[in-house]
Amino acid sequence: MKELNDKETTDEVIQETRRVKEALAKSMDFDIDRILKDARLKQGKSGRKILSPPVQQLVN
Repeated sequence: MKELNDKETTDEVIQETRRVKEALAKSMDFDIDRILKDARLKQGKSGRKILSPPVQQLVN
């Protein structure tokens, strides 16, 4: 039985998600800092409340 790797999926939703992700990354020259900056900017403009998990203190 042939095993499918992640790139060979037949799931159309996954394939479309990967196409969008690739196009976005390509439009920003695959620069992770630019991608994250853009995502944070869009997140801030969304008007939605953004929750962060509480900071947990490490116990020694």
